[in-house]
Amino acid sequence: MNRRATLLRSLRIVILLSVTAAACAGERAETGDAADSGAVGGGGSGDAAATTSGSGESKPFAFTAADLEAYERGLAREVELVRAAQERQRTATTPQARGEAMEAQWEDATIPEGAKRAGLPVERYRSVRQTVNRTLQTLDFQGKIDGPMSLDTSRATPEMRRMLASDPLGELPAESAAALRARLDRIVKLWGGYVEMTAVGG
Repeated sequence: MNRRATLLRSLRIVILLSVTAAACAGERAETGDAADSGAVGGGGSGDAAATTSGSGESKPFAFTAADLEAYERGLAREVELVRAAQERQRTATTPQARGEAMEAQWEDATIPEGAKRAGLPVERYRSVRQTVNRTLQTLDFQGKIDGPMSLDTSRATPEMRRMLASDPLGELPAESAAALRARLDRIVKLWGGYVEMTAVGG
């Protein structure tokens, strides 16, 4: 029970920090000084999970049912890589080896391998991954899925409150939303395991 409580406390801290950072990134994007800030893993390569219309309005990335099948394969591969890296970190005998094992858990290291397993170009895999993960995160904060995340609403920023009041599935293109609903239970389980594993770093 103590380990579980520690896990949840650590996870809440990580999530609060990540959501705050995401909100700040969104505000920078609105002012036009962060054109390439959309990558989840901090890659900054412009692999945003949204497209921009001619009017400047941001649209969620449109993924297909085949993309979701690929996402599942790719994220499962990332889970394998993180688990192996965490084991290396636990058994490392030098600071260098420990640091290398820690870096091997980062998204910059796991996403390219996930894309290979998914059979997608890295840019498309990253966009599918970011859009799906963001949608699941919002649903989890809203209590609409059984995931690992929680949010202290008493400390929520205006950006967070707008997120909590949104309909993340409704904001997706209709075909993408239907494809995600059809696979939601299995994807939530896979995603939840990945979040718990990476949030506490083993």
